[in-house]
Amino acid sequence: MKNDSTRTLARLFDVGAILASLLLLVSLTLDITLRRSYVLSPGVEELQFIVCMVFIIDFIVQMMVSPTPRRFFWRNVILLIVSLPFLNLCQWGGMELPRGWYIFLKCLPMVRGVVGVYQLVRYLTPTRVSAITWSYVALVILATYLSALIFFAFEEVVNREVTDFGVALWWAGLNVTTVGAPLFAVTPMGKILTVVLPGLGMILFPLFTVYITHLVERTNGHLIRAKKG
Repeated sequence: MKNDSTRTLARLFDVGAILASLLLLVSLTLDITLRRSYVLSPGVEELQFIVCMVFIIDFIVQMMVSPTPRRFFWRNVILLIVSLPFLNLCQWGGMELPRGWYIFLKCLPMVRGVVGVYQLVRYLTPTRVSAITWSYVALVILATYLSALIFFAFEEVVNREVTDFGVALWWAGLNVTTVGAPLFAVTPMGKILTVVLPGLGMILFPLFTVYITHLVERTNGHLIRAKKG
């Protein structure tokens, strides 16, 4: 059995990973929407490296406190991969990346960031049912927002209909609600996101419906017991 100090350390790094996730999301948003350059500014590049290190250390600590470290590793190895600072490694190796690959790699750590915010929502919700439901809602909202960022970064140069980030956010919102946006992607990444977002939306709405049904049934149960009492 793991000692209490190790578990406390794991919780601290878990909180650190959540805060790093929020910081990364804000920094990427400002860098993509304001600078309008696919290359990260030096400050954001250094920040992303630090955030990736926090993610990697958090993964190692969580694996150490897990009752089955090997199983934890293989079940979460994707989170470790997306946490690697690929841009920094390429820069240190003197590799010149094409624009599309650069954008993809600079946004890749946000996959781990979305998981961090997902965990934050689960910590803040009081019951197990509401925790599961609202964490999935937060996951879809964050995935939609991140998709808008990636769509804007890829499409703004080649798609004249994408004039600002608001257009990309509108496009993502219409697609995740399965309504469909009258805006067509021209890049391969944009086309992939056009297919993925409606799938996320179809996952969200049944879960939210189940949660509302659970609330109604619980409320009715309280009313019936109150009348009998």
